[in-house]
Amino acid sequence: MPKLVLSIFLFSLLQSCVTPRVETIWKAQYPLPYQHKKILVVAIVPGNNDSLQAAIEKATVQELKSYGYDAVSYSNGFSVYEMSRFTQEAAYFALCEKGIDAVLTLAKVDPSLAISLKKGVRTKYPASFYYNHIWDYRSLKTVPENKNGSTAIWECIMFDLLSLEQQSVLQVKPLASLKKQNEATWLSNNVIQKMVAEKILTKQTVAPTGVYKGF
Repeated sequence: MPKLVLSIFLFSLLQSCVTPRVETIWKAQYPLPYQHKKILVVAIVPGNNDSLQAAIEKATVQELKSYGYDAVSYSNGFSVYEMSRFTQEAAYFALCEKGIDAVLTLAKVDPSLAISLKKGVRTKYPASFYYNHIWDYRSLKTVPENKNGSTAIWECIMFDLLSLEQQSVLQVKPLASLKKQNEATWLSNNVIQKMVAEKILTKQTVAPTGVYKGF
């Protein structure tokens, strides 16, 4: 009996130390990994945490480029989401005019605001749901960051601009077990690797040409 109790204790301890897992909420039945020529990476962090936003975007752009994709950081370009003169549709058209054909959003949201699905149930949300859901992330910038940040969820959506349809929706439970400086690296590596594993992204044979300082 003592050995059994000890085993249960050790198993529980190991479970509490396991790094967060990237969970798939939705994925396209027929993904378009080769279609994305230029991906815009947008990190949305409550409380105007510009340093964390920039770190996540930089790390994710580098990760995408390592797979041969051309990617640009939102923080290095004009603020489409904050330009009040743009309607939702106009913002997407503006991105397309700059050669952006996909947007990868990584938003830190309160669980009550995250896409919630019962385990094992596949969502049947239409593309318009995600189209509006991503736009609503604008409000997160002005929301004070919760001091109990361990309850926040990272919600990551790859959205194709040409078809106006989502390609992948991922969620990552709290990263409280990670040091702050490792959060951006862990998130970018694991989110991109998950998308590659599910064929949302694939290794490109031709590396992108040119250097983009913004868009």
